Amino acid sequence: MADDREKGSGFSVDEILAEYGSKSKNRPKVVEFPEQPGVKARRQKEIDLPMPEDPPPPEPEEDDGLPKPPKPIKVPPRAEPDKPMAQIKPKGLRRALGARLSSLIRQADTYADHMYDEAEPSEEVKKAERYIPGTDREEEPAQAAPRPARRPRSTPKQEELPPDVEPAELAARWRKGLVSQGRRVLIAGVVTLAAIVVSLDLPFFHWDDLAESPLASFRLRALILTILLAAVGALCFDVITAAIRQVMEKKLCPELIAALAWVFTLVDGLTAGHLEDRGNSLPCSAVTAVGLVCALWGIHARQAANRVSAKVAAQARTPYVVTLDDNKWNARPAYAKRSDIPTGFGSQLQAESGPDKIYRVAAPLLILGGVLCALLASVGRGAPERFTWAASCGFTAAAAWPALLVYGLPYRRLADRLDKLGAALAGWPGVLRCGSAGIIIEDSDLFPTGAVQVSQVNVFGGVATEKVVAYTATLLRALNCGLTRPFHDLLRAQGAIYREVSGVVTHEGGVSGIIRNQEVLVGTADFMQMMDVELKPGHNIRAAVFCAINGELAGLFPLHYTLNPAVNPSLSALIRENMSPVLATRDPVIVPAMLEQKFQLPVDKLEFPGVQRRLELSDPDQDHDHTAVAILAREGLSAFCDAVLGGRRLRLAARLGLLFAIAGAALGLMMTFYLTSIGAFASLTTLNFLIFMFAWLIPELVITHWVDQF
Repeated sequence: MADDREKGSGFSVDEILAEYGSKSKNRPKVVEFPEQPGVKARRQKEIDLPMPEDPPPPEPEEDDGLPKPPKPIKVPPRAEPDKPMAQIKPKGLRRALGARLSSLIRQADTYADHMYDEAEPSEEVKKAERYIPGTDREEEPAQAAPRPARRPRSTPKQEELPPDVEPAELAARWRKGLVSQGRRVLIAGVVTLAAIVVSLDLPFFHWDDLAESPLASFRLRALILTILLAAVGALCFDVITAAIRQVMEKKLCPELIAALAWVFTLVDGLTAGHLEDRGNSLPCSAVTAVGLVCALWGIHARQAANRVSAKVAAQARTPYVVTLDDNKWNARPAYAKRSDIPTGFGSQLQAESGPDKIYRVAAPLLILGGVLCALLASVGRGAPERFTWAASCGFTAAAAWPALLVYGLPYRRLADRLDKLGAALAGWPGVLRCGSAGIIIEDSDLFPTGAVQVSQVNVFGGVATEKVVAYTATLLRALNCGLTRPFHDLLRAQGAIYREVSGVVTHEGGVSGIIRNQEVLVGTADFMQMMDVELKPGHNIRAAVFCAINGELAGLFPLHYTLNPAVNPSLSALIRENMSPVLATRDPVIVPAMLEQKFQLPVDKLEFPGVQRRLELSDPDQDHDHTAVAILAREGLSAFCDAVLGGRRLRLAARLGLLFAIAGAALGLMMTFYLTSIGAFASLTTLNFLIFMFAWLIPELVITHWVDQF
């Protein structure tokens, strides 16, 4: 029977044992899995396929006693890949759910095995999280898609600035005649007030009683107004001379329009009542006189502001120069300051202002419009005798009063405030650089010289006091932070000297170096614990500097920081104006936690870069922009903040004032053209004219008051 099975199966017992193991009683019993009829038939066909024949055994070779080379290994040819086997999907809802559940359980087990692989950090990570303060990182600028190539644009021609002059010389030049000019503004204002009184019909005084007829009374009042206007023009000769100089230089500004209004109004006053009957419509001499006073007021305010700025720059030998550097922090510009000689400051003070540049375009159009409107309202209407009256009214309205005060008045108000803080704006080129940006705050901005003092000196381990002080002062000088000065004074008081140091490395919270083959660590308490320096109980002082030599604590220096009361309001003003204060401090003690706990500063709104980035931002040898924004004669955040915010507000104030000035000039010219063209003498009275012009002056006065309210 066994032979029959062997014959029926086609395999011998020895072959089966060689394939599946030796014959044993403990061999597991193989039970055939029940299959469907179709699957069993397909499997039987696969079994009946012919098997590949085994290669014949190699013939034995004769041994000649010599070493044989290794035989090459024959790699069987790779079989062509079969068609992918179809995935066996269990049929039936119960089997599908079971397979799915089993897969989910295996995935859950795998996740549970690896869930706590990184849960327990190393000791170094724990120490870093505990002792190193949190820092902010810069955002990487997004790479914009490449743009198609364009034709290269021509380089804009840079405006030539006036020659650079020493600030002291400029202050002396602008001081000449400044007092008399201010007095002339007051006297001209009094004369103008008299002209306004003459132009109004007062209930308690009648001009008809002084003359034989109403026409004679009208001519008398017109003559008095003409004399008063001529007197105002003589007092405001600065405006007339500025207009003549602008014509010679082909640079037209608002002063030229005011001068033309003065000329035409004088002619109209001399001819009023002789060419035609104008009823009770007097010449607009009072309105023109107010325009001349505003023009002189604007010139005086700008000259006084320039003189104050030059005086501030001349007072300091090496002031701080504030610049706006592009791509300084977070791919945005930021204000920075450096101690340097203010090269080019004098030329920037003498530069032309932005409103004057805009009026180079607007003034010719307004002048041309005034002439055309006067011709159309008089000759075009068949009444050429009205030309001087129409031209007088048109040019008086075109010389809008805000245009004469748009830059000088707010500039003077802001310069007086900055003068008290020891700061000055660098003319219009500096104001033009002001905008929304960050501001780099260093140690001296928060704690100027004298604001940090060493309370006492504690020495440990029997180390000489002179040695500990010398080592600490040497590393702090290498760090070049705000503690360099107080420890220099302490060094001189102890009679010590600086030592040679090598291998200086800056860390978060401290600095390390090699002095006389000894490893020296100087920093905060957290830095010492980070470096495995043991601190005794009671020595963990936050506002203190520690010194360790070869891993052993050698000195403790408690510090006393005095914060200027103006720092907190200055930071609040910067944050309120959407500026981004960036703490680029080098002092290891000055960290956000210390500023918040000790001085209640809004550190959550401040940027605090890493130590290496802070060193770059506060590097005194870094490159800066060539255009100065402001000059600071003192240390401290108050002057820095007010100069930056003041320049930004002055730029906005000039733009808003210029908008009101041009709008008022254009609208006034159109209204006077309409009234003069229809001969509305009764509507174009002095009182109505004054109300219209004062309505456009009020916004400029409000803007001037707003420019220093921060």
